[in-house]
Amino acid sequence: MNGLLQDLRYALRQLRKSPGFTAVAVITLALGIGANTTMFSTVNAMLLRPFPFPHLDRIVSVWESVPKQNDYRMDAAPANFRDWSEQNQGFEQLAAVQGWDANLTGGSVAQHVEGFRVTSGFFPLLGMPMQLGRGIGSADFQPGAPQVVVVKYGFWQQHLGSDPGIVGKQLLLNGEKFTVAGVTSPEFDFPPGTQVWTPLNLNDAQKADREDHSLIVFGRLGEGVSIARAEANLQNIAARLAQQYPNTNGSHEVSLRNMVDDLSGGSKQFVLVLMGAAAFVLLLCCANVANLQLARAFARQKEIALRTALGATRWRIGRQLLVESTMLALLGSGGALLIASWGNALMRRNLPPVIVEHVAGLKHLQVDARVFLFTLAIAVVTGVITGLAPAWHLARPNLNDTLKEGGRSSSLSVSRHRLRTLLVVSEVTLSLVLLVGAGAMVKGFQVLVADDMGFDRSHVLTFHVALPEQKYRDKDRVRGYYDRALRNIEALPGVESAACVTSLPSGWHWNWVEFTAEGKPPAASGDAPSAISQVVTPGFFSALRVPLQRGRLLTEQDGAEAPPVVVISAEMAKQNWPGQDPLGKHIQIGHPGTATPSLTIVGIVGNVRPVALDHDPDPTVYVPLAQQPEFSSAFVVRASGDPLALASSVATQLRSVDPEQPVYDVRSLEQVVSDGLSGIELSSHLMLLFGFCALTLAAAGIFAVMAYSVRQRTHEIGVRMALGARRVDVLRLVVGFALKVTVVGLLIGLSLATLLTRALSSALFGVVQTDALTFALLTFLLAAVAATAAYMPARWAMQVDPMVALRYE
Repeated sequence: MNGLLQDLRYALRQLRKSPGFTAVAVITLALGIGANTTMFSTVNAMLLRPFPFPHLDRIVSVWESVPKQNDYRMDAAPANFRDWSEQNQGFEQLAAVQGWDANLTGGSVAQHVEGFRVTSGFFPLLGMPMQLGRGIGSADFQPGAPQVVVVKYGFWQQHLGSDPGIVGKQLLLNGEKFTVAGVTSPEFDFPPGTQVWTPLNLNDAQKADREDHSLIVFGRLGEGVSIARAEANLQNIAARLAQQYPNTNGSHEVSLRNMVDDLSGGSKQFVLVLMGAAAFVLLLCCANVANLQLARAFARQKEIALRTALGATRWRIGRQLLVESTMLALLGSGGALLIASWGNALMRRNLPPVIVEHVAGLKHLQVDARVFLFTLAIAVVTGVITGLAPAWHLARPNLNDTLKEGGRSSSLSVSRHRLRTLLVVSEVTLSLVLLVGAGAMVKGFQVLVADDMGFDRSHVLTFHVALPEQKYRDKDRVRGYYDRALRNIEALPGVESAACVTSLPSGWHWNWVEFTAEGKPPAASGDAPSAISQVVTPGFFSALRVPLQRGRLLTEQDGAEAPPVVVISAEMAKQNWPGQDPLGKHIQIGHPGTATPSLTIVGIVGNVRPVALDHDPDPTVYVPLAQQPEFSSAFVVRASGDPLALASSVATQLRSVDPEQPVYDVRSLEQVVSDGLSGIELSSHLMLLFGFCALTLAAAGIFAVMAYSVRQRTHEIGVRMALGARRVDVLRLVVGFALKVTVVGLLIGLSLATLLTRALSSALFGVVQTDALTFALLTFLLAAVAATAAYMPARWAMQVDPMVALRYE
């Protein structure tokens, strides 16, 4: 212990003696460790502990699946959930939730509240304590029980004034009174973005429904029960249900996934790729600091040789050097924590609020105890890695060579030079791999942004409304609201057209429906084709400039009493009537065998891609809102100028239609598309930042090696110049060596970069775009930076005075 304390004191003295070296090494290590700490914060928040629930590893998502349709994440039907709950043998608890849009009234301005209806097992399954009151329990589902609501801690603070006596008071939601049963703890946020929870009270008909797939199901596995075992148990139940109810459950299976993996599936690959890129940056930092340590070792070799001559063992010398490098890394870890805190805040600021609110873990992106321990661990490992090379070389000095003036040409010095050259080759290799990866992601993002999705996103204002069913039970009232709202909006100056649609392009929720097409044989159970169903008003196609290809568009004449009609997308026509004219043919929307009206196809429009990442268009049907009124809808308003400038006046017009009906999620359509790509955009920017760091570190590494080489070869250069070598020959000698090292690194890097981009293209399908030009440009850039980094030491070599150099030796 005393020896270690002595090593620590000696290390501090040595670092204080070399403030320049210490500062550069600490900053370099802070950069590498900070990049990894930042990304581990993201991994920790999004992939490891996005929720503070006890037994999180035992909570799973439960989905219905139809393998024949390649659908493995279908919401559950109420009757199927009931059977799972009653017959399963692998779960401690099963719970279901259903989305619920609520309007909070009673104040000066009505507000939209995002909520979920939940079953009695929801709060017990998650196992979180309440801040105030209680959760929703079985007593709330008894006949005659008052309607209750549980509110989120943040909602309680913002909208209810943090009233400590709120439990037992009433809120007016969708025009009905709800008694506040409890307030969640500050950490509770599930499903992400939810503000209120209320009981999922289903009537007898709804409980027996096997066609309405609207429930999201979660379960907590029993102690010692694996996901595979629980899934097999539910599969047996599903098989029995398929035999009992072949029309609704035929070919339906069950799919179980770890809940964290399920909810983070869309972002997991990006986070892991960025974590890998940060690890590359750390390796580059380690190589740079190791090079610095080796250069410093050149100046300390006589000191080490003298200590060895006085009896210091190799172990003691090696330990001393490892302590110094570890102390450097620990000092760098302090800066790394600051970088991580800054990086986390920057990421949150650069993500749209709607993304931060609804993506699990992003609100809790911070440096916590787990991240702090990770930083300490990686600092120690980094210290050992950067200290191994100098410790290995200096712990075994050649005393005869080192203690005399001419020791500079010893075999140990040659070995050290080879090691430093190898480190530079590795830096160039890693830098090119990172640069190509960054370039591929940036180019892929640019392609996604510029890609035509089948509609014009410019100058379009969007927002949503959710009409309460209790107030708008009559379909005529629903139609009347939308008619008056659209007329008022279209009368505003600067509005070219306005319309309603079920789901916005690049939105999060899409209504897939089964259908039966005229001329097609009846589909077997589980084989019925499906398409996206969009309920729209006639102005939708002009508002988004979706082109008509054949037939006609929907008009005001396609009202409630008119013959049912539908407009279909080109992809819908291609898949169902290849080589035929679909106009005048009929389709029935709904489960096969269900009594639904036959819709006449009156027009074919261009394909609209629902998500930018979907390169293949999906079949889509457009149904008139007048013939199929919807309670919830999005509005699209085409403006002649800035669409957001219309937001206030549009909201005023809608309040004139119904003062208790709020609008929410007001954004431009360009912002909607951009928000959907924000995760990819942030990942591209981070990769670009890592690539720039790699380029800088590679340049610094080449500069350091060449400066060290020039210093070591001063005598040789002096001899060459004394024998007639010109300055340009010296320049060619130094820069030529640097370029040779760089070319070796580039050749290795190109091979690895090719493999990397193939792996990225597979993991991040549709995001990574590579071509020969990108490879060539980035390779040339790195080579140019390497040549520039070598030029300054070469200039020093050109200015060597032969007489001084020979006298120096």
